[in-house]
Amino acid sequence: MKYDFEPLIDAEEVSRLLGLHPKTVQQMARNGRIPGIRVGKFWRFRKSEIDQSLREGVNSARYACRQNEETLS
Repeated sequence: MKYDFEPLIDAEEVSRLLGLHPKTVQQMARNGRIPGIRVGKFWRFRKSEIDQSLREGVNSARYACRQNEETLS
């Protein structure tokens, strides 16, 4: 029987992908900000789930934008 599944990556690999410190990645997983799986005392992640989570989390309404006087009237 052959299983076809996406391999899990560790917090170090996610930190390199996102440009964050590994402890920050672990904290984000604990807080539910990124999807992760706790295996014993280690966090494991799927690249596809991280990518999907980041794409869904992009919200341009969060960022301030300037409006000129013409668009206000």
